[in-house]
Order: sequence, then structure tokens, then C-alpha cells
Amino acid sequence: MENEEALPQFLQRKSLMQLLLNYYEWFDDNLQRQLASTGEEAFSKAQSTIFINLAEGRNTAVDIARHLGVSKQAVNKTVNELVDRGYLKLITDEEDKRLKRIFPTRSGLDKGRQASEALLHLEQQMEAKIGSNAFRELRKALENPLD
Repeated sequence: MENEEALPQFLQRKSLMQLLLNYYEWFDDNLQRQLASTGEEAFSKAQSTIFINLAEGRNTAVDIARHLGVSKQAVNKTVNELVDRGYLKLITDEEDKRLKRIFPTRSGLDKGRQASEALLHLEQQMEAKIGSNAFRELRKALENPLD
């Protein structure tokens, strides 16, 4: 691909999905940099995704896997990495002993607070870059559930 003119018309315009993914990447890359500045190992995108799902109320490997469209084994691998690092714990469900619920540890909650502060700072950077009105409208539009 030597020049854009050789691209088909439909590839010359970025889809909204691509644009949103680019912003997700910007947020995640900057968040990981800020969290790593504390001297600890940064989180992988898969590990960040586990925390996002926990914040959304999904706290079993099955629920997270179903939401992400990945295998339960892939989720368990990532969860176990976070358990080993001391950020998550697994608790057997009282009603269904086969089920393990995923919860943050005190360290996980502390890291979550750091992440929340970092994300607020990144949102402020984004707002300064795109303008307050555009930022408010974007946030308002994205807060409306699609399903």
C-alpha cells in the first residue's frame, strides 16, 4: 500500500468501531504507564479487561468469558495471574460449590483506586483536547446502553 488512493473507498474512512478502539488503546496505554510509574509491573490488556468486567458486576469466569466471547480457560488463566500477584481472590459460591466468585483483594482495591484517579486525570486531558461541550456530549451518548 504505497498511497491511500489505492485503498478501496470503504477502507479510506475509519469506522466508529476503529475510532472507539483507538481511544480505548489511548486510555489503556496511558493508564498502564501511570500505574507502572509506582514501580510495579503494568497490567496486560487482558488483565485490565478482568477489572473492567468486575466493575461491571460480572464476577465469575463463565460470565466474563461469555461477555468477552473467549474461553473460560483464557479468563481463568488471566484471573490466576492476578491472584498470584495478590490483586484478586477466588471465593467458593455458597449455593453452588462448583462456582468460584472473583473479588479484588485489598491490594486490588488500592490499585483500583489508583486506576480510577488516573482515569479521571486522562478524562480531563481528553476534555481539554476535544473541548468541554464535545466531551460532555460524547460521555452522554456513550452512557446510553445499546442493548
